[in-house]
Amino acid sequence: MAHIAILSLPEAGHINPTLPIARELVARGHRVSCPAAPSVADRIRETGAEVLRYEPRPSEPIVIDGMEAAARATLALLQDLEHVLPQIEARYAGDRPDLIVNDWLAWAGPMLAAKWGVPRIQSWSAHAASEGYDFGRFVVAMFEASPIKTQFDDLLATVLDKHGIPPLELHDFYRPAEFNLVYQPRSFHVHNDTFDDRYAFVGPTRPSDPRGWTPPGRPLVYVSLGTIISDPAFFRACIQAFTGRHYRVVLSVGPDIDPTAFEPLPANIEAHHQVPQPAVLAHTDVFVTHAGMNSAMEALAAAVPMVAVPTTPEQRTTADRITQLGLGRSLAPAEATPDRLRDAVRELLDDAATKQRLRAMRRDVRDAGGAPRAADAIEARLPPR
Repeated sequence: MAHIAILSLPEAGHINPTLPIARELVARGHRVSCPAAPSVADRIRETGAEVLRYEPRPSEPIVIDGMEAAARATLALLQDLEHVLPQIEARYAGDRPDLIVNDWLAWAGPMLAAKWGVPRIQSWSAHAASEGYDFGRFVVAMFEASPIKTQFDDLLATVLDKHGIPPLELHDFYRPAEFNLVYQPRSFHVHNDTFDDRYAFVGPTRPSDPRGWTPPGRPLVYVSLGTIISDPAFFRACIQAFTGRHYRVVLSVGPDIDPTAFEPLPANIEAHHQVPQPAVLAHTDVFVTHAGMNSAMEALAAAVPMVAVPTTPEQRTTADRITQLGLGRSLAPAEATPDRLRDAVRELLDDAATKQRLRAMRRDVRDAGGAPRAADAIEARLPPR
């Protein structure tokens, strides 16, 4: 069978959609290899895929709270790549894959595919690029106004030259590949009339499973900003908003915040580093979320209304779509006061029309096909052997 390389970033929102696909491809008899940082190696290994371990560049997380921070985060992405690309290429020495599937921010994918002349599929854990939605144009414009543009351009030229990779520009990393996997139903995606048969809208690949977690009670409000954003003040606002309410509240505060820092907590609220999100969402009545794509899709798979509190441009696009389609509410971070959070949750708990629209969207999610359809699309594009 074929050798398929899956390249992603080690963050949950990027790697989570690919794990069920890796498992499905392995079950079909394919060999799947995944370059990986130690932090995610065990999760990949559980799928049956082969882990090609690399050591990541030591770095501090960047809070994206403005255009300049977004530019610095993009430069950091290239600096990370400069560090790990020699390791990844060495792992594939004499053992090149037949096809590469890469996350849209795993730039080693387009670089190595161009160098090796192997086909590539882009994995969109965010909104996919098309003629109608070009996030890359925004990134390029952002760098035009940034004082670190020259530093980025010089480093990109150095990486390409050092590894013998054909010329690539920043915008190229945000353009669609010859084929693209999108982890949304088409009905949710922005500008969904601008996509052609180069795209498979497979929806979320991790279905909700109520058997994986026991809720503390119902109704249940689940609060999470994902695994990257650390904002203790936001969680304190949620505690103030929801203390003593008739519903139970589960806070997933992320790996960088100590849940005990919020103690003593009221009887109806509990805090954890992380929880099994798809299982929690299967029991959730309202989800307060940063509107990361992975989280939003898992909520739609469980038909859970959302209070979106986005902090990045991509999250704001998702939050806008949630409100446009009547699937929840959206608050800017500065608007997420205890009173506004409490009101938004109360409205959604009692909103029958929103729940009806969510049930229709859940049908679209299920019809999209998930990991099996993604695996079908990958197999259809394997080169003949």
